[in-house]
Amino acid sequence: MKPLLKMKNQHIRNSILLAICLFISGLSLRAQDTAKAEAGEPSVALRYFIKNNSEHYLIVRSNIKVGKKTQRLPNQVIKVFLDSAGPENLLLKTTTDDQGEAKVYVPVERAEKWNASAKHNFIGVLEASSLEDERSAELEITRAKIEMDTITEDGVRSIIVKVSYLEGADWKPAADVEMRLGVSRSGGILSAGTEESYTTDSTGSVTVEFKRDSLPGDDKGNFVLMAKVEDNDTYGNLLVETVVPWGVPVVYNTTFFDQRTLWTTRFKTPFWLLFMAYTIVIIVWGTVIYLITQIVKIGKLSKSEPN
Repeated sequence: MKPLLKMKNQHIRNSILLAICLFISGLSLRAQDTAKAEAGEPSVALRYFIKNNSEHYLIVRSNIKVGKKTQRLPNQVIKVFLDSAGPENLLLKTTTDDQGEAKVYVPVERAEKWNASAKHNFIGVLEASSLEDERSAELEITRAKIEMDTITEDGVRSIIVKVSYLEGADWKPAADVEMRLGVSRSGGILSAGTEESYTTDSTGSVTVEFKRDSLPGDDKGNFVLMAKVEDNDTYGNLLVETVVPWGVPVVYNTTFFDQRTLWTTRFKTPFWLLFMAYTIVIIVWGTVIYLITQIVKIGKLSKSEPN
């Protein structure tokens, strides 16, 4: 009986110790989960751009998600790979700026590999922190190009934009690609026609009649036409620009500030404004001088009269 009782007590002690260990482990895991939740969940995002069919680059963003809100995460180290995450495929190891962004170009030494395939996969790896493991994101794109041309028939100006994608060794028309097309302005793109956006047809083309007459340009009447495809799931971001002399020349009058106006220098102040200013100064100082002379006279009179 005693050995059985001893074994039973030992079993109870072991069970209690196991329960205590599990409880402590649960508290530790809960503390780690709480710390991660408070710190937020970091992530990395990739966007591909091609400008004028010659400049290829990526915009890499480091983000952090706290609750339901996603914010930029600055000063993070990110590695960008081409096609596979190996040292031989590393494009660049970079650090994001204060806005959580970094620009990564496809280097010249990768040109042979870039031209060897019609599709590529970019991989961004966010280095591990004290609370999180490394995070990664992938972006697969199909190589594409965007071309722009202009025609004028019977006094009507039109813009033709064509989008093509690479399949094997051939360029084929890219249908159903939405884009913005118009005149480049500081606030964005002023649409060339009546629609805000346009979509390519089965031939990969868009033809838009230019309806922005009497639009100011530079001193020669030039402005920039722009066609822009934004965040396409297959091709990324495509941009093409061309300069056309379709604007109204803006002539800057250099003698404008030599006239007597309110917005010129003090030496070109209008005469009516000078008259008002000097009149006010004379009245104010005249009043002050008159009061001083009267005070002096009163002082003299008080001294000359007998007590």
